[in-house]
Amino acid sequence: MSTSVSTSVQSGTSNAKKNRVVKNWFTIGAAIVICIVLGLVIRTQGYVSGSEFAPSHFVQRSFSFYEIPLFHWQITPIRRQDSTPPVATFVKTKILKTIPKGVAKEWHLVSLSRGLSGETNGDANLLLTLLELGNGNELYWRNWSQQNPNHAAILWPIIHRLAKRELYILMPMVFSTADAEGKSPAEIQKIIDQQLAEEYVNLISDMRKAEQPKIAAKLLSEATVDYPNHPGLRRLTKND
Repeated sequence: MSTSVSTSVQSGTSNAKKNRVVKNWFTIGAAIVICIVLGLVIRTQGYVSGSEFAPSHFVQRSFSFYEIPLFHWQITPIRRQDSTPPVATFVKTKILKTIPKGVAKEWHLVSLSRGLSGETNGDANLLLTLLELGNGNELYWRNWSQQNPNHAAILWPIIHRLAKRELYILMPMVFSTADAEGKSPAEIQKIIDQQLAEEYVNLISDMRKAEQPKIAAKLLSEATVDYPNHPGLRRLTKND
C-alpha cells in the first residue's frame, strides 16, 4: 500500500515538474514572440527622422532616433548630421555679417517623419525649398546673388531677420519682389519695406481678432522697430 502511494506521489511530482517546464517554455516563447513583434513595430513605426534649421547661424541639420510608437517615448539617442544646403553656406559666408559664434541654440522644424505616416513640413520648409531651387551648379539663388550682389545685399539680411522671427510665411513674397527685373536695389528695398509693413499690420490685426494678444504684441514690437513711421503700425500702437 505504501509502495502504491509512493509511486503515485512520484508520478504527481513528475507531472508537476513537466507542467512547470511546459509553462516556462511557453512563457519564454511568448516573451520571444512579443519581443519580435515589438521590435518589428518599433522598426517600422518607431523610426523618427527629419531636419531643422537654425536661423541665427543659417545652418540646417538632419536628425533621427527611435521611439515607442503612440507614446512617443524616445528609446535611442538622437543622431544629428549637418545638412546645410550650398546656398545657405554661400549666403552665410559671403553676404551675412551678423552670424554669431558658438553653437546655435534655437532650431526651427523643416520636416518630420514618423514611421510610415509620411512627412510633415514645418514653416522653415518654405525657406529651405527656395534655397534648394535648381540643381548641381545651377542653384538659382546662389547664381542670382553672384550676378546681383547689390540686390543680394538687400535680400538676404531681410530673409535672415524674418527667419529669426519665424516669419517664413512672408518669404516667398520677398523673394519674388527681389527677383523683379528692371528695378534698382533702392527700389527693391522700398517695395519690400512697404510690403512687409502692410503684412505686419494684417498679421497683428488677425492675431488680435483671434484673441492672441501676446503674439500680436510681439509682432507689433518687431514691426515698429523696423518701420516706426508706418501709419498703419502707428495706428495699431495707439490702439494697443
